Amino acid sequence: MDFNKLCKQVFALNDDIRYAAVIDDMGGVVTGGMRKGIYSITDQTNDELYLAQTALRKSMRQRFDNTMGKARFAYVEREKLSLITFYLNDHTLVVALEPNLDSHTAMDIAEDTLEFLKKPS
Repeated sequence: MDFNKLCKQVFALNDDIRYAAVIDDMGGVVTGGMRKGIYSITDQTNDELYLAQTALRKSMRQRFDNTMGKARFAYVEREKLSLITFYLNDHTLVVALEPNLDSHTAMDIAEDTLEFLKKPS
């Protein structure tokens, strides 16, 4: 899959998408990042820690794949942003949204992103 193209497609879905990046299973950024002109609300150390924890949560969720099926994505609303995390085979797509987006719009973004992930690139 062309991860760079995927991040561009995700950014094109909505102007209130702050961040779209693909990370590896250790939490390292493969491609993507902040939307141009937008700055992270955390410093680099906390960004790296969050991505490492995201990779760890993915591995923890995989323990239940045989009984519950594979996790497709997780959605978390915070006061200052919302996050949608998509679980790929050996990677994870992390998408951060502005806090003004309602959960219905976030789910529309999630559904559209799942469609991108179904299509071969």
